[in-house]
Amino acid sequence: MNNKEIIKNLKSGNIVLQLETLQYITKEGNKDILSEVISLLNITDETEIRDEIIKILEHLKEQECTLDIVKAIENKDYKELLPILVSACWKNGLDYSNYVEIFTEVFIQADFLLAFDAFTVIDTIETLNEALADKCLLQLENAVEDIKEDKRPLYFELINIIKDKKENPAE
Repeated sequence: MNNKEIIKNLKSGNIVLQLETLQYITKEGNKDILSEVISLLNITDETEIRDEIIKILEHLKEQECTLDIVKAIENKDYKELLPILVSACWKNGLDYSNYVEIFTEVFIQADFLLAFDAFTVIDTIETLNEALADKCLLQLENAVEDIKEDKRPLYFELINIIKDKKENPAE
């Protein structure tokens, strides 16, 4: 199945065809149509299709996929998908260190559960570029007044985690 056929099938509205196509994507992998898969997740109410897409997102293996996931997280039209997308980021184990500012912002803005997922994504990052880490620490410092009581312990732990992961240029 080529990308044109895959996209046509995903947009078909035929649930059986969509499911078969998603199962094909699960087996064969295809990072080039990830944005179409996320778009389908946003518009479908079908539980089986949603579950299949979530499985795909949680088992991504190619680092290039991170950009599409992050674009979806930033997309205001996908606001309802944030918990699914952010959770998939720590579950798939890809490196999101280049996007740590976005996860820091999600942490600041979100309710406890979504903030915890964003926290977990940041916690799974090996090391952070010093400049990015400093930007995140500044973001967090500027938001201290806005952090709700239930997130305060996580907030202070996140600051420590970011400091610990910051690359030391002197090493």
